[in-house]
Parts: sequence; structure tokens; C-alpha cells
Amino acid sequence: MTTSDQDTIYQYQDGWDLLGVAVMVRGQLLRELEHLVKIPQEASRIESIAEFHVGTAQALLFELSVIGDDIATLIREINHYAERCGKPRVEVIEKKLH
Repeated sequence: MTTSDQDTIYQYQDGWDLLGVAVMVRGQLLRELEHLVKIPQEASRIESIAEFHVGTAQALLFELSVIGDDIATLIREINHYAERCGKPRVEVIEKKLH
């Protein structure tokens, strides 16, 4: 039988594991979007214009929005468990766009 403290620690650790996966998925989606943007730039010439796939970009942006919400929820949950079991919190650093 596990105690409440052990359950909290397990939830905390599971949250970190899930956060790691979510951040990796977010990174992959960002790379896909970056690749999608670069394709027309690489293929552009005066005699031909490369098509930008708006539908695909919109789908990627939607997936990024969903994974962003998931990450925010996981951070809140991890920090809640961190307070309960005395573990380190997730620190969020905001980066400003140029």
C-alpha cells in the first residue's frame, strides 16, 4: 500500500515525464512548420512559384496550440505536486520575439 506522500511524488514524476514528451512533440511540430515555410523559399525562381500549403500550416498551428495548452496544464499540475511534496517547481522563462 502506498502513502499519500508517495502518490504525490509519483504524480510529480509522471508529470515531468509527460512534460518531457509534450515538449519533444512541440519541438517536432515547430520543425515541421519551419520546414513547410522554407520549401517555397528554396524552390522559388523567377520562372516558377512554389505553393505554400496553407491548410497544412493551419493544421500544424492548431496542433501547436493544443500542445501548448497541454504543456501549460502539465506545468500547473507539476507545480501543484511540487508544493505538496517539496520538490523543485517548473520554471517558465518567457522569450521575447524579435
